[in-house]
Amino acid sequence: MTAATPDTAPDRTGRPPTGCPVVAEFELRARTGPDRPAIVLPEETVDYRELAARADAVARALLDTRGEGSEPVPLMVLHPAWMLAACLGVLKAGKFYISLNPHHPVARNRDLLHRLGEAVVVTDTTGPERPTGDTAVIRVEELDVRTGGSMEPSPLTDPDQWAYALYTSGSTGLPKGILQNRADMRQNVDRHAALGIGAQDRVTLINADGFVTAVSNPYIALLNGAALVPYSFQQDGVHDLIERLDESGTTVYYSFPSFLRQAAAVAEGRTTDRVRLAYLGGESVHRSDVLAARRLFPAATVAVGLNSTETGLTRLHLIPPDADVADPVPVGGPVPGVEVRVETAPGRPAAGPAVGRIVVRSPHLHPAHWTEQGPRPLTEAVPTAGSESAPAPREFRTGDRGRLDGSGQLVHLGRADGMVKVRGYRVETVEVESAVSAVTGVAEAAVVAYEAGDHETELAAYVVVKDAELTDAGLRRALAETLPPHLVPASVLLVPRLPRTRNGKIDRKALPDPASGTSTGTAAPAPATGPGDGPDDLGARVLGQVAEIWSDVLGAGPVLPGDDFFSLGGTSISALRVVSRIRKDIGVPLRLAVIFETPSLEAVAESVLRGLDAT
Repeated sequence: MTAATPDTAPDRTGRPPTGCPVVAEFELRARTGPDRPAIVLPEETVDYRELAARADAVARALLDTRGEGSEPVPLMVLHPAWMLAACLGVLKAGKFYISLNPHHPVARNRDLLHRLGEAVVVTDTTGPERPTGDTAVIRVEELDVRTGGSMEPSPLTDPDQWAYALYTSGSTGLPKGILQNRADMRQNVDRHAALGIGAQDRVTLINADGFVTAVSNPYIALLNGAALVPYSFQQDGVHDLIERLDESGTTVYYSFPSFLRQAAAVAEGRTTDRVRLAYLGGESVHRSDVLAARRLFPAATVAVGLNSTETGLTRLHLIPPDADVADPVPVGGPVPGVEVRVETAPGRPAAGPAVGRIVVRSPHLHPAHWTEQGPRPLTEAVPTAGSESAPAPREFRTGDRGRLDGSGQLVHLGRADGMVKVRGYRVETVEVESAVSAVTGVAEAAVVAYEAGDHETELAAYVVVKDAELTDAGLRRALAETLPPHLVPASVLLVPRLPRTRNGKIDRKALPDPASGTSTGTAAPAPATGPGDGPDDLGARVLGQVAEIWSDVLGAGPVLPGDDFFSLGGTSISALRVVSRIRKDIGVPLRLAVIFETPSLEAVAESVLRGLDAT
């Protein structure tokens, strides 16, 4: 491990100098405010002292198990506080972490672990079983945590060392791990300075399925002394968001726009004045999203940013509560240390408002991707000429299209390649296409993205089958065994053939409308709800309740027990609504993944019934 020798004394602002490892800055916050809340959960609050002590314990365990040296450490941790402690502990040990979602299919996680060639896995005992195999396992909650006395100082590590890798959908048909180093990670925190986040703030850490990736957003809070408020849409439900924000004293709301839309749709007039800033990122933001944020948070400034896994934050737009908003909503002006240009061709800036590819230049831009042979530089990121007085910036040609408006603000106009965003997750359609084609009985497949309404993006799979017994529901069940929910197409259409262009390529523009799918149900209508005492009566009542919820959410007529949720027009967002309604009306915290894994009404009702039996 290469040692660095920067002066780590804090400057007049109380912050370590630029370039100091992220973990050292966190420890400065923990030393100066050990009793301040770091993680605020409904059942407990973890202060900075305890979080730092648990990170120390993780670092000790890693060094005892593996010794010094930079290497990947897979994390499969569900408890939010322990996940963040694991991340900090890995960094403190001079290694880099890769977060794997325990809720994702076991086969997918097992494959990723195999490709990482891991020698140790950090995990906890919350939730589903982890496919750790014969690997050494460190369980965060079982470690010896020493909260008394002075904290162990973090060893100085090279800022160019890798900090983490985030696996996203890959254009080769396999997931791709994007690496970032420690210096760039820290610099990305500084780019958010205009948000004014400090020790007085409590910042949401929102996720869909109870898993915190802990890539960049948590550090924007922790390195500024603020507290994080985790919230899971799957576990906590959409209906309870406003109450949770009020009870926790949340002042900064951050989420994907799609999550905000769901919260606004079920808010029923509830608002909170505690939130001073609503930060929307990860997906395109529309005027309707800004207005929805204002309805929920009347006193809040709305922040809109442009960022990516490779570049971090590159543009930021702050919209005061009384400012006019028009579509499309600009993603804003420059942030420190980053230049953004629009080019119609490599090296050719767009003239005026012309549309072109968005190009990012910065000296803090060193993304790479993790392979079985180790780190490899991204071909889209190339060095440019520097000077004796300034470091050479690097240039990253994104897959995004945009233009500059009359005031110099950047307007984001979507992707120029096959990558799309589904519920905030990056998705390469070719990866999904590859998975569909690998299902037994599939002869050929094409996958496209489409707008399912309310600005939500979904995936549609067009499938030619060679096995007449393969149904759209069966195909979706097979995909749910290998793909996480956001990669499973919401619409599956079985077609006799795929349209072709003159040169033999699939003509994606000639594919049928994804909304043309119809119900696959063949059973009798769901029984009406009514009184009864026996198990069969309870099952009938639950089936009827779930059928009524589906009908309300989807705007459909009578729903049959064999009906497929997605064939009725369901999407990932409407699935969130169904899960929220089931939790509110029936009292069962159904996992979102259940609808993707077993999407028939009968199967979902059976899962709800099992949930009732368990309570």
